[in-house]
Amino acid sequence: MNDTTALREQHALALVCPHEFSQRMHRHWTVPRPEGLGQHSSSALFTLWRIMGENFQIATVEAASGVQSPWRILQPPTGTGKTQGTCVYAAMQAEFNRDTEGALRPVGMLIVTRLKEDADNIRDTINTLAGRAVAVVHHSGSYATPEQLHESDVIVITHQAFINAKRDTKSLDWKPWDRLVSWRGGDRLLTIIDEALANVVDESSATMDNLEFVIGLIPTEVRSALPHQVALLEQVRRVLQEYADADDMECAMSMIWQEGCATAVPDFAPLLSAMNALPYDRIVYARSSTKDRTRLAERVGETIMACQSCLEQFAYYAKSGKWHSINSAALAVPLNAPGPVVLDATARANFLWDLFEEKHERPVVPGHARDYSSVRLHVARGAGIGKNTMAERIRERMPRIKKGLEEAMGPERSVFLCVHKDVEEVITRKSEGTKNWVEKLNFRDCSVGHWGAVDGRNTWQDCNAAVILGLPYLPQTWATNMFCALQGAQDDQWLQSPEWKQFKNVRKEMEQRQMSASVIQAINRICCRHVIDAEGHCPPADIFIVLPQDVMGDAVLDDIKADMPGIDVRPWDFALDAEKEKRPRAGSSHIRLINYMRNAAVGIVSLSVIQHALQLSSVKKLRETLNKADHPTTQALMELGVKYIPGVGRGSKSFLVKAA
Repeated sequence: MNDTTALREQHALALVCPHEFSQRMHRHWTVPRPEGLGQHSSSALFTLWRIMGENFQIATVEAASGVQSPWRILQPPTGTGKTQGTCVYAAMQAEFNRDTEGALRPVGMLIVTRLKEDADNIRDTINTLAGRAVAVVHHSGSYATPEQLHESDVIVITHQAFINAKRDTKSLDWKPWDRLVSWRGGDRLLTIIDEALANVVDESSATMDNLEFVIGLIPTEVRSALPHQVALLEQVRRVLQEYADADDMECAMSMIWQEGCATAVPDFAPLLSAMNALPYDRIVYARSSTKDRTRLAERVGETIMACQSCLEQFAYYAKSGKWHSINSAALAVPLNAPGPVVLDATARANFLWDLFEEKHERPVVPGHARDYSSVRLHVARGAGIGKNTMAERIRERMPRIKKGLEEAMGPERSVFLCVHKDVEEVITRKSEGTKNWVEKLNFRDCSVGHWGAVDGRNTWQDCNAAVILGLPYLPQTWATNMFCALQGAQDDQWLQSPEWKQFKNVRKEMEQRQMSASVIQAINRICCRHVIDAEGHCPPADIFIVLPQDVMGDAVLDDIKADMPGIDVRPWDFALDAEKEKRPRAGSSHIRLINYMRNAAVGIVSLSVIQHALQLSSVKKLRETLNKADHPTTQALMELGVKYIPGVGRGSKSFLVKAA
């Protein structure tokens, strides 16, 4: 009797055998298309699939036993079949449910993926493998009926739908969540989450400017009808003003309250409803514009609801530049999901799982399933690669970027550019009768994606080059929100000096790790995600990236090398910005030397004479400067017809010679 048979009898569950799953996955992986995927397998992949099956099984048994399973975080490398494996396992589970009906308890599954199109593809793949309709999707593009949710072995939803169901339970509306986790077989017992969840934390923020904007728009009749809500908005604004005016603030953050405002917080929904009826476009701009009305309504709505969250939860003050804000956060993920297993290709870099602490486990997976030695990573260093600077300078930088890329790659390449959203709008914008910047690039084809809409997408999988232009730096409140949502509200001492475990500054660690996870996701959108042989190699590819000249840049590079073993790292001789012309500093000894030689008579002047005339304590550094033909001071002297003649041998003198 094998382990799975024993577990089936012990728990009366229709459990899929991990060994049988890995065999079925091997066949699906290697059989030529269209029946299979036509990929190369290996012992490492076979082991990885078996480990996936074992964790799916353990999570199922724990959920059936009434145990709240820890979140099992698996890190199958990109291109090792985590999504396809999920589909194969789901189809096998549906088959076993049918074959053991009446004898064993059927196992229902919930699959959570990033995008609606991914959910649709997963549903179609499962149903094709099962030979019948056993899976349905449930998202804003295709809602399943209550009957379908009740009858289907597998429900496939998006990350956002998963999180929205948790939000509904906060308002004591459990129906959306119950529909997802309950079915004809009782409670669903296995939740598989494909890729790290986006928007794990609900962040709330209201700036003082936005509060003043909203309060100034509230009509008299709304103030009379909803005095409590309006008074609380004004109270929050006053609190923010006090912090903004304080002279003794030791850091840019300070906890306002840790467990919610002492005042009973009313429902702000009536205020939001009343404000939504206002014609903001006419009030603010004295014109009719649906676009403006919608945008301003969103600004008002976000501010009001942020205030409600801050009043109900912990809240802290933050200052960033000229902006003063009140902030809060809450975990948006349903921790009580049945049998949760996460398949996260960047789990090692994702600090979220560290914050889960005892609520998670990280089973070991084979580390040699992939080999990226055919991928060349070209690394340049630079500054000004955040969102704002990239957007400001992209027009002047694009000619250099175009030249640098076309010198590094041939015109036959298929290129994916990952940029900030504002940059994407600039480089893809067409002027009448002219090509945009992307179209001007001399490559076979060139596609663009932006941060926040890249992770998990297969859109660029046929590209053989990726260019990472600009990095997704996060606001200073992000790490604080994430930490407090998972570890509880912190005090001012932590806000000023955020230590945790071995980390002296856990916020910096979180920001760096999140940066690494985003970059690794972006890199792996192209052909390097595909496995072409049993050793786990991928097609040849080139990655070009500009990293900051600091410890953040070094750490991101280390994380790329750790998650993409064998990658060929090379220096990229490229600068985003033209080197500014260096001129001698006004008032410096170099300027005095240039002025001295400008006024000197034609002939020879020894350095000892110059030392005395310019009152220099030593001419050692001056000799070093004049020996550099490309130094700005040497260049300026040459323009005056002055040439440096260094002394030869010990005791010999050095001269400047001014020609006629």
